[in-house]
Amino acid sequence: MGTLGLDVIDAKIVGMLAEDARLSARAMARAVGMSPTGIADRLERLHNRGIILGYHADIGLAALGWDVEAIIGITTQQGEILQTLVDHLMTFPEVITVYIVTGRWDVLLSVRARSQQALQDFVVRSLPASPGFVRSETMVCWEARRKSAGAFLAGNGGAGL
Repeated sequence: MGTLGLDVIDAKIVGMLAEDARLSARAMARAVGMSPTGIADRLERLHNRGIILGYHADIGLAALGWDVEAIIGITTQQGEILQTLVDHLMTFPEVITVYIVTGRWDVLLSVRARSQQALQDFVVRSLPASPGFVRSETMVCWEARRKSAGAFLAGNGGAGL
């Protein structure tokens, strides 16, 4: 077992799915030398353990017209209002992820907008009207690189991809 409690085969299965969630049980079985039934059993265990949470498509948001990406740091009022603010922020189509964090900001947002003007409208009009909002700083992303979840399996019994 590796440090994550995955054996080499489980790590390979998770890594393969992280790279291509559309892989069939048959294709995974061929890759690891097991039967499709054995793969199905392992997938069920991985789901039950909370390791596999779902299967997702990687959507090109820029191709859908959401060209501008930004990170926004928000200072909030303290106390129970924070959860109200987070719930409110998640209702905006621009908001991808809300992080409650330590440090300079109370909340970090990962957002997308259709244009610089749309981002400005969101930052200047929508955010300040949010419950518990105090102030914000917006950082426009010029480039973003993301690791596949499979990258976290490196070093797990040599099963990283």
